[in-house]
Amino acid sequence: MVPRRELAIAAWGAGAFGAVLASYGAFRPVRDALILDGNPDQIPWLFTATFVGVAAASPAWSAALARTDSRKLVPRVFHAFAACELAFFLLVRADVAPVWIGRAFYVWSAVFSLFVVSVLWSLFADVLGPRAATTLYGPITAGGTVGAIVGPALTKLLVGTLGVAGILALSACLLEVAVVCAWRVVAMAGPPDEPRARRDRGGAWTGIRHVVRSPYLVAIVGYVLCTACAATFLYLDQVRITHDALADRTARTAFLSTVDLWTNSCVLVVQLALAAPLLRRFGPGVVLCVLPLVQLAGLGWLALAPSLTAFAIAAVVARTATHGLTRPARELLFTVIARDDKYRAKNVIDTTVYRLGDFGASWMLLAGAGSTMWIAATVPLVAIWLALAVALGFKFRKEMT
Repeated sequence: MVPRRELAIAAWGAGAFGAVLASYGAFRPVRDALILDGNPDQIPWLFTATFVGVAAASPAWSAALARTDSRKLVPRVFHAFAACELAFFLLVRADVAPVWIGRAFYVWSAVFSLFVVSVLWSLFADVLGPRAATTLYGPITAGGTVGAIVGPALTKLLVGTLGVAGILALSACLLEVAVVCAWRVVAMAGPPDEPRARRDRGGAWTGIRHVVRSPYLVAIVGYVLCTACAATFLYLDQVRITHDALADRTARTAFLSTVDLWTNSCVLVVQLALAAPLLRRFGPGVVLCVLPLVQLAGLGWLALAPSLTAFAIAAVVARTATHGLTRPARELLFTVIARDDKYRAKNVIDTTVYRLGDFGASWMLLAGAGSTMWIAATVPLVAIWLALAVALGFKFRKEMT
């Protein structure tokens, strides 16, 4: 029986994660459709700009942790991102330099999608211990999936009335809802186990130093890099196949929205029905092995028979495994590390390391003439990926005892 207090924290946590993903999901379909108007070969440059953005944001976050209580800092980060959205709302509404503002918004949204989610899960890892998280991370991630469905639905319903600029204001409001929910999580959690003096030491580069010095965190880095590379391979297949098959922007948006709808529906089922039982029964190591095998099958199929249908099926299955199983399993890994690392080192891994994988994989594909390179790279990538998953599972169990 899960204590009532932990269930309440999970409910508010699900609300916070759901509001964050609703905020992001409200503007994502339009952003992804717009990027296909140009030459797909230019996408590595956007990944490069995004990597630079998160590489700058992560040390700034680590430095801020030295001055502010981490549990109070997370809502402030949400306020800052909401203020940025309102600034974009004003710029878009005034039609100021639309091409450059559009590119800036693409990069900003990519930083948003990783950074806001990362700091929220840092809060969850801080509040919940590993045993409670094993049970509650499934429902919390399910709340996020509900938000990922609600966000695009609100956009489809209201974009005709509010316009594109109005959707950005709506997204900012949803992020403020996440602030309220996060505040309730903090209020119900009680004081931290570790003293303030211990977590206040360090500065901008503390998170990076801690990652490099910990074999456990280095293994998580390896797993995240493999995840990012495979996701980039699939994303660039999406860009190429969709760009070639659908010339009309509206048709692209409709197709991508349909893929998102099927993905989020499947993810919700997996999170509610499978995530918690599998994590309790097998632990994160076994669950982390699912995604490499799914990606190997999906990328292999796309290499042999590229089409919209093949991409849609491969994308739905891969993203279901990613968000339904890998997300709660990977977040569970961080519940057994030091409290300071849950905020500093975790943020480095979730943002800078992940975008490093995007950046490296996209330029590798461009330099290697497209699919030929990733076909050769997929099998060894998956072998390393599986080995890291197994090693992390053993280390997690050891830290639990």
